[in-house]
Amino acid sequence: MASNGVKIPIIDLSSPELKQGTKQWESTKIQVLEALQEYGCFEAIYDKVPSEIREAMFGTSKEIFEFPLETKLKNFSEKPFDGYKGQVPFLPLYESLSISDLPKPQGVETFANIFWPENGNLDFCNLVRSYTKLLMELDEMVKKMILESLGMINYIDEFLDPNSSFYFRFTRYKAPKSDEDRNKLGLIGHTDGNFMTIISQNQVNGLQILKKNGEWIDANVSPNSYVVLSGDSFMAWTNGRLYSPVHRVTMAGESDRFSIQLFSLPKPGYNIEAPKELVDEEHPLLFKPFEIQGLFEYVTSAVGYKADAGAFKAYCGV
Repeated sequence: MASNGVKIPIIDLSSPELKQGTKQWESTKIQVLEALQEYGCFEAIYDKVPSEIREAMFGTSKEIFEFPLETKLKNFSEKPFDGYKGQVPFLPLYESLSISDLPKPQGVETFANIFWPENGNLDFCNLVRSYTKLLMELDEMVKKMILESLGMINYIDEFLDPNSSFYFRFTRYKAPKSDEDRNKLGLIGHTDGNFMTIISQNQVNGLQILKKNGEWIDANVSPNSYVVLSGDSFMAWTNGRLYSPVHRVTMAGESDRFSIQLFSLPKPGYNIEAPKELVDEEHPLLFKPFEIQGLFEYVTSAVGYKADAGAFKAYCGV
């Protein structure tokens, strides 16, 4: 059960005055760092995404999951975490579809051609591009704040390399239909291996975060806010200064939960390791250098699966 009353931090990132060098930027970046150090996440109030785009995204998400299973299965990928995921016996409520290779246009087009082979659905492609562009801007803002707060300004260009990649996921958690399903999680506890995740949802809550003290707390966010969550790679790059929280999804009630996630990844082949400035006697090196693809392959292997939420440390912990 999650604790009552405890909430993840709420940070307003909407102000047009929120620009580098301003007092508002300086005070906000301290809030961002503290939230990601203590909770590993926060609720971002971010009104740059017009409500009509957001509503259209969730309307489209619902439409996509109503396609026949044989169509959804065509969203296939051999990459871990990519493609269609669903029909898992111990996760009967969970189903997801992903678009990889963002922001390259062919990623969105390849996905659209699966579901609308007759015309490729240009409206869908434009919608996803508009939505993800705005969330990539949020991702960049938060990363700049973190690097500035840690005194790592010299690494901003490297960290925000234009060849970095993103993948994008639509997820549906079906409402429990039986007493047996009510006792099952929508998604089991896990950490995200990437740098950072931005999560939005419809009006149905269910996301829970595990605090450092072992207490589960509900991440109940408004439909116009976003959960910004730090992943294992960001924790490793900052040599443990950020917290990568275990999180899960619980389902109750009679409505499906729709969630949309944007995951930021380093450019292919990038070696993730803590810069020398973040390693000293007080902060000894916590993680060996690794590449993200190797991590993903380990986490999804039989050995990694047995390690459960401790898979990351088992893979590259010093």
